[in-house]
Amino acid sequence: MVISLTLFFCVAAQSDCQSKNKKEADKNMNMNKNTSEKIPDEEVSQPNETRIKTIDEGTNSKIETPFIFVVRSAETYAQLQSFAENLPPASQFDFNKSVIVAAFAGTKNTGGYSVGIKKSADKIAVDLTAPPKDAMTTQALTTPYQIVLIPIETEDNLMLDIAENWQNAAETYKTTSGEFEYSGGIDGRVKNFTAEGTIKILRSGDNLTLIFNLSGKDAEKARKLNAAASGKIKDGKIDVPRLDAGSFSENPKPPVKVSGTLTNNRLNLIFEPLPTNIADGFQVQGKVEADKSK
Repeated sequence: MVISLTLFFCVAAQSDCQSKNKKEADKNMNMNKNTSEKIPDEEVSQPNETRIKTIDEGTNSKIETPFIFVVRSAETYAQLQSFAENLPPASQFDFNKSVIVAAFAGTKNTGGYSVGIKKSADKIAVDLTAPPKDAMTTQALTTPYQIVLIPIETEDNLMLDIAENWQNAAETYKTTSGEFEYSGGIDGRVKNFTAEGTIKILRSGDNLTLIFNLSGKDAEKARKLNAAASGKIKDGKIDVPRLDAGSFSENPKPPVKVSGTLTNNRLNLIFEPLPTNIADGFQVQGKVEADKSK
């Protein structure tokens, strides 16, 4: 009897153990099945973001106020090299197919701050991450920055979405008048339209960035100029070598050069098409006047 009871309990224990193992195996199988069926959205890589290449970043730059510099030409890249060290030569970049965005956060009282630049389908977002309140940080002044290379199609607008850190540093000008004309094509068409909206300005010394948010009033279609470009400002005179024309002109079209003046809170800009070899293409030209918003 003792032997029989011993065998009974051993078999029962073994059966119970096998049952638990089976349940555990089934549980793992279900987990694996669920995992293979759906990957959490936050774990899915974003193709546009993965194409961004960091050229340089750190916590100590020469720029002490919030500033963003947008490079679309070898000329403006040379400007960037004057205040950002250890950059590759301009010959490594094709500015017809890519843009360089350099974001400088300005002076911060401690370490732990970082700049982040991301590209989505319709914009480039520039953000600043602050250290948690209970974080151990370097008790020294820092000037965080990030410089990235972003591939961009010729017809894409370079729309910037900038965080509060840079919004507070930007001056906003509201248009009082805007007149544009686009022309070209096989039939030699000419269209005139007016434009309205705002232009934000970021400055650092003689360096200047214009962020356009303009809408064109055309009887046939909606037109937008949501783009950013950088250049120089000296003695009130503005020179921006290259700005994409957005939908202010039909495709194919060349970029435009922007020149003008900024005096007594009054902004005057002239838009002229850059030379192009595109046969039967289009081009846009125009002018804008704007006053500083109070």
